[in-house]
Amino acid sequence: MVSFEVPPAASDPTVLADWLELGAAASPRPIRSQQDLIAALGRAGSIDGVPFPEGIDDEPLDEMVEQEDEKLEPIAEAAFDLLAWREGYLGERYPFSIDSVLRARADAQASPYLFLTALTYFGPTHKPAPESGASLFERISRTALVEYLGGLERVHSYDFGFPRRGGSKAFREALNDLCQAMGEGLGCKVSRPKTARVKDAKLDLVAWVPFGDGRRNQISVFGQCAAGMDWRAKLDELQPVDFCNVWLTENPAMAPLLAFFVPRQVEEDRWFEICVGERRIFFDRLRIARYLGALDAELAQDCAAWTASAMSGDEDASAVAASGGATS
Repeated sequence: MVSFEVPPAASDPTVLADWLELGAAASPRPIRSQQDLIAALGRAGSIDGVPFPEGIDDEPLDEMVEQEDEKLEPIAEAAFDLLAWREGYLGERYPFSIDSVLRARADAQASPYLFLTALTYFGPTHKPAPESGASLFERISRTALVEYLGGLERVHSYDFGFPRRGGSKAFREALNDLCQAMGEGLGCKVSRPKTARVKDAKLDLVAWVPFGDGRRNQISVFGQCAAGMDWRAKLDELQPVDFCNVWLTENPAMAPLLAFFVPRQVEEDRWFEICVGERRIFFDRLRIARYLGALDAELAQDCAAWTASAMSGDEDASAVAASGGATS
């Protein structure tokens, strides 16, 4: 089993909470306490990034140690407050319980939530599992979006991201299929002959809510998934209106919304700047996990296999983690 490096004490509570979850899920001792976190931060020397009160340098060594613990206590409390909030928000979808300590359920490693946490830590380039983390994340995100819009009984969806599952459809063919399924767009523009090198034009998934009357005008959402650390740079890459203007023969009667998906929990002090965007719905880990419900058996098994592979301690996983995959 891989050893999870202790984050700096100055890290955001989301990073420390993730570290506690991964450690509890991976360990034969599936319990983590505030004191465990304080002790780990102290051993790692990561308190160096947290300022001490003035005059502390003049204190004796034993008082310095006591002051260090006092400095770490509110940091640990903030991490556990966040863990408790996650449990309250997700309920049964959260594979841990909080009762003064963090305790992993027996099935924690097989949970979709832990897949998202592990994907945040290791990054999408970890590949020993049969399917890449990025591809699985697109499937997870589509499932959450469909549930958010109303569920499988009323919402239709299409996996557009490359490589496409179920075949090697070229971009033009996939776009024509999508337009036919939606009843909008009339297919790829004939004036766009050079599409051989186009993979997905940043479009990973599409969901729409049809009325069932075959007429145009419906809610539709174009989704982009960003599983890596460079997700902020991708926030504005996909613009549904621009995509339609460039690639579709005819624009949908109602312009699609944008959904943006990340497997991490966005820090609270950055939430406003990230979530504000015209016609953009932002899904972070907590929102995705809340709307997953019961995954289909194949997707649940594939995600569990990826998580097990990443947390098994193989060299590839360790190398990815060492590159800083846990940073928010």
